[in-house]
Amino acid sequence: MVDANDEFMHHPGPHRVWQESFFFSWFDAEADATGLARIGYRPSNHTADALLYTMRNGRVEGGYARLNARYTGTPDPGCLRIGALEFHMSEPMSKWRILLRGRDEVDLTFTALHAPYDFRAEAPPGQYIPPGIADVHMEQSGRVAGTIRMNGATYEIDGLGQRDKSWGDRDWRTIEGWNWIPMLFGPDFTMNCTLLISGGRAYPCGYIHHDGVNHAVSELAVDYEMAGLHVPSTSRITVTDVSGLRLEIQGNATAQSCLYRKGLVIQESAARFVTTVDGQRRSGVGLTEHAWHGGPLGLLRVLPRLRAAARMVMR
Repeated sequence: MVDANDEFMHHPGPHRVWQESFFFSWFDAEADATGLARIGYRPSNHTADALLYTMRNGRVEGGYARLNARYTGTPDPGCLRIGALEFHMSEPMSKWRILLRGRDEVDLTFTALHAPYDFRAEAPPGQYIPPGIADVHMEQSGRVAGTIRMNGATYEIDGLGQRDKSWGDRDWRTIEGWNWIPMLFGPDFTMNCTLLISGGRAYPCGYIHHDGVNHAVSELAVDYEMAGLHVPSTSRITVTDVSGLRLEIQGNATAQSCLYRKGLVIQESAARFVTTVDGQRRSGVGLTEHAWHGGPLGLLRVLPRLRAAARMVMR
């Protein structure tokens, strides 16, 4: 089981593809705003990537990227900084600050709603999680609040979010794909439903937080209606957790963005979700992250979608 010590950097493994990454996302339905931020470290060559971008009013609003930046020493979670992007841990497993400085500015605070869920240690007996994506992966939902100034527009964020941390081998070139779907229906009811693709099969994992406890996902089916090549417009998710809770969830995309990493195409679809729990209709916010391995040909096929990401890198 992960604990507070796992917020700090781990001794790297022997392989070149070993990495350690920190990720945050936020969703504010009233502001129609979604955002993602990630810092990932590769100790084998002391390089790191930083990425932050926002989606609002149905499109990518703006962002920042710094790739293959050199770093020295052992990064301190009290102040992780790559380029203009910073993550500050205020309290392990509880509170973080996300900062972007410069022409565009972000100042957000993530405050956890529940203990982190350890995808491997808390998985149900017999649940298989394919190797090569990350040896250890933890997630938790939280409140996110603060201010964003992007492309000349300034607005407040007061919503929900999802964070994760992972460390271990991650070879982007060999990952077949995944569906990573955080859905946040309120402070008392959040979840992450994930399907990892390996050998042509889909392996479920994740959790549903309800009744004050994280319950591991035991069964999961995800069906998309596509608006284009691997671009989900609607989703139908059926999920059961180890407590016996079974949900049917309908999702509708509100904005689209696309990323590419060494053959892996990652389609990010901000979404609204609805489900029924104990006869009560619940509405939520979140994301469908649909990743598929397209290789060099896949890059050519999605090249027009990557313009927003390219602008972040070249700014």
